[in-house]
Amino acid sequence: MIEIEASTQLLCQQCAAPLAVEQGAKYATCEFCGTVNFVDKSQAVLHYAVRPTLDETQAAAALRRWMAGNQTVKGLDAAAKIESQIYQLFPMWLARATKGDAEAVYLKPAAALSIVELGNLRLPASDLEPYDRALDADAAKPTVPVTAVHAWLAENENVAVGAIRELSLVHVPIYQFKYAYEGQSYTALVDAAAGQVFAAIYPEKFELPYVSIGGFGCLAYFLAALIPILSYTVFGRTIGLGLGLLIYLGVAIALAVPIFSAAAAVSRRY
Repeated sequence: MIEIEASTQLLCQQCAAPLAVEQGAKYATCEFCGTVNFVDKSQAVLHYAVRPTLDETQAAAALRRWMAGNQTVKGLDAAAKIESQIYQLFPMWLARATKGDAEAVYLKPAAALSIVELGNLRLPASDLEPYDRALDADAAKPTVPVTAVHAWLAENENVAVGAIRELSLVHVPIYQFKYAYEGQSYTALVDAAAGQVFAAIYPEKFELPYVSIGGFGCLAYFLAALIPILSYTVFGRTIGLGLGLLIYLGVAIALAVPIFSAAAAVSRRY
């Protein structure tokens, strides 16, 4: 296990009292002497936690809504059986760096995880608060050292260590769900702050019927569009073009009925 020292305290330059530093802030006013301090976070690792807004019931409801969405197989929300539900504070590295003339924010997991999509998590600064040691029982230990974050930023984002203005360890409230569907077990994570769902492997909607209907419709209407050209070629410009357009309109209307009927049937089934 890698121990990573992270603190929520920086000291006042005038009286050495601890400063209350908000995430992303450049200045902090000392509550004791009133001195306005410029906060240099480039050499400090501050520790924050995201404030949860969802309880167990609300997190399960968010998961069910995701199951009923367009990504998953039809009826998953009703057929899936939730087997377990675990609450945890998961550690993430949050880096603010200067890139060109702008500030960029990077988020990287601070521990190993099976669902890499969690790296797409959104962390509004307003939801962050200084980490409280009372949260230790639910907090997972970070295993990715600061040096690894520096290397990742340099190699993948072309951000040098000197460009990093702030590096924070943020514990994010996550509900981990295990659920079963048709004899298979799946895992999904629910962000307890925003209700966002993350899943790497899940029962996906069967796309072949939709693709087949779409392909047939495109082919049918493409062939139908050739009717005015053939009519023009056979009957000439005066009669052929008008006759071809009338035939095309009739065929187009006739094709719409079976195509829409098939699409409705597939939608009900899948």
